[in-house]
Amino acid sequence: MARVVVVGGGVIGCAVAERLSRERHAVTLLERDHLGAHASGAAAGMLGPSSEGDTTDAELGRRSLELFPELVARIERSGVSVEFREQETLRPALTASDVRRLKRSGGRWLGAEEALALEPGLNPRVQGAAVIAEAQITPPRFVEALARTAAAQGAEIEEGAPVGSLVVRGDRIRGVRTAERVIEADLVVLAAGPWSPILTSPLGVPIDLQPNRGQLVTLRPRRAAPARMLSWRGSYLVPKPDGTVIAGSTEEEAGFDARPTADGVATLLQFASAAIPALGAATVERVWAALRPATPSGEPIIGPASQLPGLLLATGHNRVGILLAPITAELICGEVARG
Repeated sequence: MARVVVVGGGVIGCAVAERLSRERHAVTLLERDHLGAHASGAAAGMLGPSSEGDTTDAELGRRSLELFPELVARIERSGVSVEFREQETLRPALTASDVRRLKRSGGRWLGAEEALALEPGLNPRVQGAAVIAEAQITPPRFVEALARTAAAQGAEIEEGAPVGSLVVRGDRIRGVRTAERVIEADLVVLAAGPWSPILTSPLGVPIDLQPNRGQLVTLRPRRAAPARMLSWRGSYLVPKPDGTVIAGSTEEEAGFDARPTADGVATLLQFASAAIPALGAATVERVWAALRPATPSGEPIIGPASQLPGLLLATGHNRVGILLAPITAELICGEVARG
């Protein structure tokens, strides 16, 4: 069995720690702040391979979605309900070009009358809609359940433990250095989101990764929330079990500034009320933002760093980290098994 240090306590790091500890590897997970403090905490939890198909490999997303039922059943034994629900996503067409695009995208096509009968709160100008079977989860609960399960399987989970540098001896990674100690390891999994290049750049290993700010708004409808998730050109509405609706999400190049902005929030509110007019009267319960790790290609970086043996990369998931967490953990586990 390998000694593995996982750097980063978001959904990717916690999923990797859970998967590796299940195989009885000796896992130490280090999170500089608290679990799910960054991108994983600023996500609506929409598990939509088709809805997010423009920004990631949809086939990889579908494979990952298939892993959720078994994974959820196992990690909920920790006592944390992750609120996983298989649910339809409605992709409305508001223009003629939307109609053409969505008819080609798969799913069940509904005409305008059928769409409004299915979801009466839709904008009455809707010209039709595609209905796709997807799912959702509550990200903070998902992260907590993964971490609890990993700990129960023997993993060491440390919060408030920033990693200062990677330790290199000879020609390979041998562990990490924190402010307090050096932790020896056979392998290091770097899942530190947009901060990952900070640890590899001093070693001459650049990672082509930039922070992408995503803003979200939680709404409390005065009337019943929509029954289905809604996705339109990168924006979405996700009704949650507590009766709220999360509207998301922006994608902005803002450096490492994770603060929400008036323009970003206004954009989300305008989208929400345009899609479901009754949401214009909803109460705004929360506004928040975080930085997601984005690659130029839109594809995540999963696998060995060829220039540094002993280092595995699991980052660059941008807005689909929650969806791709299970398949990423499987891929990393396979790399660890191969040494």
